[in-house]
Amino acid sequence: MTPLALDELLLTTLRELAQEQRAPWQALLKADAAFAASGSIGAGLASYARLALERVVARVAELAAASGPRTVLLAHRAGLVARYWEVGGRELLVALQNAAGRPADAPHGLWLLVPMEDPEASPALDGRTVDVVDRAAGLVVLDGLFLKELKSGTWEQAG
Repeated sequence: MTPLALDELLLTTLRELAQEQRAPWQALLKADAAFAASGSIGAGLASYARLALERVVARVAELAAASGPRTVLLAHRAGLVARYWEVGGRELLVALQNAAGRPADAPHGLWLLVPMEDPEASPALDGRTVDVVDRAAGLVVLDGLFLKELKSGTWEQAG
Protein backbone atom coordinates (compact mmCIF):
# COMPACT_ATOMS: atom_id res chain seq x y z
CA MET A 1 0.00 0.00 0.00
CA THR A 2 1.35 3.40 -0.99
CA PRO A 3 0.50 6.39 1.25
CA LEU A 4 -0.58 9.55 -0.55
CA ALA A 5 -0.99 12.88 1.28
CA LEU A 6 -3.43 14.72 -0.97
CA ASP A 7 -3.04 18.13 0.71
CA GLU A 8 0.70 18.16 0.13
CA LEU A 9 0.31 17.06 -3.49
CA LEU A 10 -2.32 19.75 -4.12
CA LEU A 11 -0.22 22.48 -2.50
CA THR A 12 2.83 21.48 -4.54
CA THR A 13 0.74 21.53 -7.70
CA LEU A 14 -0.75 24.93 -6.86
CA ARG A 15 2.73 26.38 -6.26
CA GLU A 16 3.98 25.01 -9.57
CA LEU A 17 0.97 26.42 -11.36
CA ALA A 18 1.51 29.83 -9.77
CA GLN A 19 5.14 29.78 -10.93
CA GLU A 20 4.12 28.79 -14.47
CA GLN A 21 1.62 31.63 -14.62
CA ARG A 22 4.02 34.03 -12.86
CA ALA A 23 1.39 34.65 -10.20
CA PRO A 24 2.65 35.65 -6.75
CA TRP A 25 2.14 32.82 -4.26
CA GLN A 26 1.14 35.38 -1.62
CA ALA A 27 -1.71 36.56 -3.87
CA LEU A 28 -3.10 33.01 -3.98
CA LEU A 29 -2.76 32.70 -0.22
CA LYS A 30 -4.59 36.01 0.23
CA ALA A 31 -7.38 34.86 -2.11
CA ASP A 32 -7.62 31.60 -0.17
CA ALA A 33 -7.83 33.47 3.15
CA ALA A 34 -10.64 35.61 1.73
CA PHE A 35 -12.39 32.41 0.58
CA ALA A 36 -12.02 30.89 4.06
CA ALA A 37 -13.45 34.02 5.68
CA SER A 38 -16.36 34.59 3.29
CA GLY A 39 -17.16 31.12 1.96
CA SER A 40 -17.20 32.61 -1.53
CA ILE A 41 -14.37 31.65 -3.85
CA GLY A 42 -13.10 34.24 -6.29
CA ALA A 43 -12.96 33.44 -10.00
CA GLY A 44 -9.15 33.55 -10.12
CA LEU A 45 -8.64 31.19 -7.20
CA ALA A 46 -11.38 28.90 -8.51
CA SER A 47 -9.59 28.70 -11.84
CA TYR A 48 -6.22 27.88 -10.22
CA ALA A 49 -7.78 25.32 -7.89
CA ARG A 50 -9.73 23.62 -10.71
CA LEU A 51 -6.64 23.27 -12.90
CA ALA A 52 -4.48 22.12 -9.97
CA LEU A 53 -7.03 19.48 -8.96
CA GLU A 54 -7.15 18.18 -12.54
CA ARG A 55 -3.36 17.92 -12.53
CA VAL A 56 -3.44 16.09 -9.19
CA VAL A 57 -5.66 13.39 -10.73
CA ALA A 58 -3.09 12.90 -13.50
CA ARG A 59 -0.18 12.90 -11.02
CA VAL A 60 -1.84 10.32 -8.80
CA ALA A 61 -2.30 8.06 -11.81
CA GLU A 62 1.38 8.58 -12.73
CA LEU A 63 2.52 7.84 -9.17
CA ALA A 64 0.40 4.71 -9.02
CA ALA A 65 1.60 3.48 -12.42
CA ALA A 66 5.23 4.09 -11.44
CA SER A 67 4.69 2.11 -8.22
CA GLY A 68 3.58 -1.01 -10.05
CA PRO A 69 0.59 -2.56 -11.80
CA ARG A 70 -1.32 -3.50 -8.65
CA THR A 71 -0.68 -0.38 -6.59
CA VAL A 72 -3.22 0.40 -3.91
CA LEU A 73 -3.15 3.97 -2.61
CA LEU A 74 -3.97 5.06 0.92
CA ALA A 75 -5.07 8.66 0.42
CA HIS A 76 -5.04 10.77 3.55
CA ARG A 77 -4.75 14.42 4.64
CA ALA A 78 -7.48 15.46 2.23
CA GLY A 79 -8.81 18.62 3.90
CA LEU A 80 -7.97 20.78 0.88
CA VAL A 81 -9.93 18.43 -1.36
CA ALA A 82 -12.96 19.28 0.79
CA ARG A 83 -12.05 22.99 0.84
CA TYR A 84 -12.13 23.09 -2.96
CA TRP A 85 -15.00 20.63 -3.27
CA GLU A 86 -17.15 22.82 -5.50
CA VAL A 87 -14.36 23.65 -7.98
CA GLY A 88 -13.02 20.14 -8.53
CA GLY A 89 -12.38 18.46 -5.18
CA ARG A 90 -15.35 16.14 -5.49
CA GLU A 91 -14.43 15.37 -9.10
CA LEU A 92 -10.91 14.46 -7.97
CA LEU A 93 -12.22 11.85 -5.54
CA VAL A 94 -14.71 10.49 -8.07
CA ALA A 95 -11.98 10.22 -10.73
CA LEU A 96 -9.72 8.32 -8.32
CA GLN A 97 -12.57 6.04 -7.26
CA ASN A 98 -13.48 5.37 -10.89
CA ALA A 99 -9.88 4.61 -11.87
CA ALA A 100 -9.50 2.25 -8.89
CA GLY A 101 -12.64 0.45 -10.05
CA ARG A 102 -11.27 -0.26 -13.54
CA PRO A 103 -8.69 -3.07 -13.67
CA ALA A 104 -6.74 -1.48 -16.56
CA ASP A 105 -6.34 1.92 -14.85
CA ALA A 106 -4.01 3.10 -12.11
CA PRO A 107 -4.35 2.97 -9.20
CA HIS A 108 -5.43 -0.66 -8.85
CA GLY A 109 -7.13 0.18 -5.56
CA LEU A 110 -7.84 3.18 -3.38
CA TRP A 111 -8.39 3.65 0.31
CA LEU A 112 -9.39 7.11 1.51
CA LEU A 113 -8.77 7.74 5.19
CA VAL A 114 -11.66 9.79 6.54
CA PRO A 115 -11.37 10.58 10.26
CA MET A 116 -14.80 10.38 11.91
CA GLU A 117 -16.23 10.58 15.37
CA ASP A 118 -19.25 8.38 14.60
CA PRO A 119 -18.52 5.10 12.78
CA GLU A 120 -22.21 4.81 11.82
CA ALA A 121 -22.29 8.18 10.02
CA SER A 122 -21.65 8.66 6.32
CA PRO A 123 -17.99 9.38 5.63
CA ALA A 124 -17.35 13.11 5.24
CA LEU A 125 -14.37 15.40 4.75
CA ASP A 126 -14.99 18.69 6.54
CA GLY A 127 -18.73 18.29 6.12
CA ARG A 128 -18.57 17.12 2.48
CA THR A 129 -20.07 13.65 2.07
CA VAL A 130 -17.76 11.20 0.36
CA ASP A 131 -19.60 8.99 -2.11
CA VAL A 132 -19.58 5.28 -1.28
CA VAL A 133 -21.27 3.14 -3.91
CA ASP A 134 -21.44 -0.05 -1.86
CA ARG A 135 -21.27 0.62 1.87
CA ALA A 136 -20.82 -3.08 2.72
CA ALA A 137 -17.87 -3.57 0.35
CA GLY A 138 -16.52 -0.02 0.10
CA LEU A 139 -16.37 1.15 3.71
CA VAL A 140 -14.28 -0.18 6.58
CA VAL A 141 -14.26 1.29 10.07
CA LEU A 142 -10.76 1.17 11.54
CA ASP A 143 -10.11 0.95 15.24
CA GLY A 144 -7.85 -0.61 17.82
CA LEU A 145 -4.22 -1.41 17.05
CA PHE A 146 -4.34 -0.11 13.47
CA LEU A 147 -5.43 3.32 14.69
CA LYS A 148 -2.66 3.34 17.28
CA GLU A 149 -0.09 2.57 14.55
CA LEU A 150 -1.66 5.14 12.26
CA LYS A 151 -1.44 7.87 14.91
CA SER A 152 2.19 7.01 15.64
CA GLY A 153 3.10 7.09 11.94
CA THR A 154 4.48 3.54 11.85
CA TRP A 155 2.08 2.57 9.04
CA GLU A 156 4.04 4.83 6.64
CA GLN A 157 7.27 2.98 7.40
CA ALA A 158 5.67 -0.38 6.69
CA GLY A 159 3.72 0.82 3.60
